[in-house]
Amino acid sequence: MFSDPFSVTYNSVALSLPRVAMAKDYATYTTADREFSLVIANNLASPRDGIANVSIKLTRLIPDPTPGDAFNAYRPIRNAFGFSYSFDAQTRAETSVDVPRLRAALLSLVDTTLQGRLIGGEK
Repeated sequence: MFSDPFSVTYNSVALSLPRVAMAKDYATYTTADREFSLVIANNLASPRDGIANVSIKLTRLIPDPTPGDAFNAYRPIRNAFGFSYSFDAQTRAETSVDVPRLRAALLSLVDTTLQGRLIGGEK
């Protein structure tokens, strides 16, 4: 089990996110002002195949930049970043070696140019 509160640094500011919800497959941590939340989720993608997914996502709730929206002046705007691990739930074969290498390869791929293209909707 992870520490409670969970600590994360955002824009050089240390944030404290106490656990606010927990169930069999997930835990949610949120700052007191609810601006930031962190969700860690565990689930079986395909129980028959034994594939497990573990994901972590950090979300920031921001003020609506269009408060004059006639349809919903208070709609929540969220920016988030997350990643997931997928592996064989029974053997966890080579996860200690392969998963860190996959993570490093993907993080090195996503530079500011690619990030802008992804956010812009390219596929």
